[in-house]
Amino acid sequence: MNIRPIRTPEDYDAALKMIDKYWASEEGTENSDYFEILCALIMVYEKENRPVDLPDPIEALKYYMQQDGNPVEELGLILKDQTLAQKILGKSASLTLPVVYQLYKHWEYPPVSFLNPYKLISDPLREKTS
Repeated sequence: MNIRPIRTPEDYDAALKMIDKYWASEEGTENSDYFEILCALIMVYEKENRPVDLPDPIEALKYYMQQDGNPVEELGLILKDQTLAQKILGKSASLTLPVVYQLYKHWEYPPVSFLNPYKLISDPLREKTS
């Protein structure tokens, strides 16, 4: 087994093909060691060359809710505030840390999905009263 850094897209593609060959290697064998090293090299290359953008937090929330069949009303029940749920989904209220915690606690949604900054849409009612 020849181990070398992944420097080019061609090296990366070749490494991905090799992963399949060693995927089911028995733990503790030379093949499983090679698999672990190959995975580490792939992760380093991906981190440097294929960064993954975090999703828009509200779009991620809507997607998770749709996939899991969780209605907006249930979000309101979890937050104990239907209006807040509507405002969050309409981007006129922020996803705060306590809200993200509730999403994780009740629905096990990954908090990292909600870390990307996003702009709030102005609330015309709030602007008139300010």
